[in-house]
Amino acid sequence: MWCTCFNMEKKGLVEMIILGILGFLLIVVIGAGIYFYNYHVFKEIRVCVGEWQDTQFPCETRKNCLDAMNFSNKAVEGAPDFVVKNFEDILDAVVYCDGNCFAGVVRGIDYASGELENLEGCESEEDEFIMEIDGRNGLEILKWMKSRSELE
Repeated sequence: MWCTCFNMEKKGLVEMIILGILGFLLIVVIGAGIYFYNYHVFKEIRVCVGEWQDTQFPCETRKNCLDAMNFSNKAVEGAPDFVVKNFEDILDAVVYCDGNCFAGVVRGIDYASGELENLEGCESEEDEFIMEIDGRNGLEILKWMKSRSELE
């Protein structure tokens, strides 16, 4: 009788240890998922704007410059809010009106091809914009890109 009880207790102990290990692994996986979704930066996009040049287009407002240069928000149409905000911030730095339109040189993004350059930093006279892509932002960008490719 004693052996049977001991084996039952031993079997329950083994099951508890296995459940404890599985519970611990589940907590680790959930914690890693939360970290990578919310906090881990997978990609850092750096854009530098500088060397503003007078375009010789007369202007009264910045909108006159954007119209003259055929700038539009079509490139980021339907994009996640953080992409649109960063695009507008960069555009604000690239184009300004001071009697004539001035346009800055952009490094970090090739607007014609959409390719990203891997910049380590900007020159001292350039304005620097950094967009950090974490898990949540990355998923939003993937959904947006997928919807764009389905439209084409």
